[in-house]
Amino acid sequence: MNRTSGVFIVILLTTCFLGSSQTSAELSTPAKGREQLVTALDAAWVRILDNGKYRQILNAHNAAEVMVNIVDCLPSPSMIPFPEKPEGLFKQILDSKKIKVGTMLTLPPGPETTSNFFAPISTDMLEAVLTEIAQHYKIEPITVLKINLPPPFNATTALNKGEIDIIDQLNALGGKSENLRRRTSRRFSCTLSGSRQVLYVKNDALYKNFEDLLNDPDIKICAGPLSAQLTRAYFKGPEQSVTTKYVFDISSCLSKVITGKADAMMSPFPDKKFFPDLIDTNGDRKPETDPKPLIRAIDTNLVAGTPYWVAFDEECACDKAK
Repeated sequence: MNRTSGVFIVILLTTCFLGSSQTSAELSTPAKGREQLVTALDAAWVRILDNGKYRQILNAHNAAEVMVNIVDCLPSPSMIPFPEKPEGLFKQILDSKKIKVGTMLTLPPGPETTSNFFAPISTDMLEAVLTEIAQHYKIEPITVLKINLPPPFNATTALNKGEIDIIDQLNALGGKSENLRRRTSRRFSCTLSGSRQVLYVKNDALYKNFEDLLNDPDIKICAGPLSAQLTRAYFKGPEQSVTTKYVFDISSCLSKVITGKADAMMSPFPDKKFFPDLIDTNGDRKPETDPKPLIRAIDTNLVAGTPYWVAFDEECACDKAK
């Protein structure tokens, strides 16, 4: 081998090594703009807390009794500034004035479904957050593009593939998605809101407190979509069972409790007054029974919190999702 060839090979090997190192470095670097998006959402959120818009939204939807404000991000705007130099995904959202928001809901079917109560609140809160962001960067309003995620609701994959920019509030901090723990497979913002979890039982049920229900070895619980994963985490005995109703969950679960097909319903509503006046209990699809005089509440002292979710980076083991 002559000297020229040797030098060429050394240069080639060096180039390949540097190129490989650069690629590895790029793969280990968090995706540009995603962390900025979380920071901007947090900055906007503490500002709608600080200026009172959050309370206005709750009061407008008669939700002040239902929603809990988990103060993990104190309402101090000076402590959470907006990003100074937007880049990547966040810059793209500001430039296009559009944000793709993933949701597991289409149009809620009516007052018999829990999410029907929470969806309009989430919509107004997102609008308030995006308004704060647009005003800070002196741009036109940011348009929300709703992307419905069909069953089996692979939200984490949709985030990391860039099909959506964020997931809406109706996706709690707890639980899992695609066999991945949400808190470690996605980025998340401040806790925007929370809801107390309450168990409803028949008036003549022997349960006096949460512990009594937990200790019932073969208890049957009915839960809506906003309470299902939390309920399963606590009632996981070999003979205990949790049934999830995704639509008409309030009327369906209350009917099961009243007719003895379930022992309790887990719900984010702290008072019976939020339930329908009449539900169907005999299966003829004609509401005929007022459930409120027949049931009573047992507080669990549990709260489910909801943030906005943003895609994680390459350190997420999302390829293991099933």
